[in-house]
Amino acid sequence: MEKVWNRKEAEADIAALLDEAREAPQTVLEHDGRFIVRFEKGAKISVAEWAVLPGTLEDDDVL
Repeated sequence: MEKVWNRKEAEADIAALLDEAREAPQTVLEHDGRFIVRFEKGAKISVAEWAVLPGTLEDDDVL
């Protein structure tokens, strides 16, 4: 179930926030905006995307 948390609640019980986010997006209100916390099962990136991340491969690395 989606719940709206204030920041103090979220900071006090981060484990519950993350557990709830597995089921539905959670909103954490901040004085000037909001955070949306959601869980994406099996979120993956391709090898091509991974390879271009800074520090992943050096020019002389052999695969």
